[in-house]
Amino acid sequence: MIDLEHESTEALVARGIASLKRHQQISGEQTVLLRNVARVLVEMRRRTGNWGGRGKEYRDFAARIYSGAGIAPDSLDSVQAAVRYHIGNILREVATPEELEDHKLQPLGPSERWRVQQKSRTAVIASARAEIVAAEVIAKAPAKTKGKKQTEQSSPPAPPVGSLVADHIRLATGVASILSQLSTDVIDGMTDGQRARLDAQLEAAQKTLTKLRRHSRRKSEA
Repeated sequence: MIDLEHESTEALVARGIASLKRHQQISGEQTVLLRNVARVLVEMRRRTGNWGGRGKEYRDFAARIYSGAGIAPDSLDSVQAAVRYHIGNILREVATPEELEDHKLQPLGPSERWRVQQKSRTAVIASARAEIVAAEVIAKAPAKTKGKKQTEQSSPPAPPVGSLVADHIRLATGVASILSQLSTDVIDGMTDGQRARLDAQLEAAQKTLTKLRRHSRRKSEA
């Protein structure tokens, strides 16, 4: 990792310009070079104490780098967008959670948010599959006898068929997988109302799980 802490402002500008110029000239190292530019810009944010990059001093600094690199106008927007992506990731490596919060910045960077979104999509798919399995379980379950209580002469309930047992195991596995995808970082970013709704759903799930576990343990100990 490049140590920029002791470089002068002019040296930072020169480093940023050199990386951008090299980015325009060669192929195969674009990501590394853009990350170098992002590190320079993050260092300037650190020095100015402006992690959001909104101050005039920082904006003038960034403008000097982009203008000095002589980037073609039709490429400038895409280059700046790519640099901002890397800034977002590097910023979370450098700034403290308190500094991010003070500047109203999200705790997760772009790459981490993408990973969380992928996990969320996986959880949604798992949830949909679990609902399908649950519907199949209901369809397979034997109908309950209505209006008659079981007598001493009545036959004991038959053990569940193999497919129903397998479906229940699949459902339990799906529930565990779905719950494991919930992220505390995402919960931290929720509003109070959103957290309240989530907590209500988790409380309902916990009650159901507690009831099922109590019944399962009781049958195992019988």
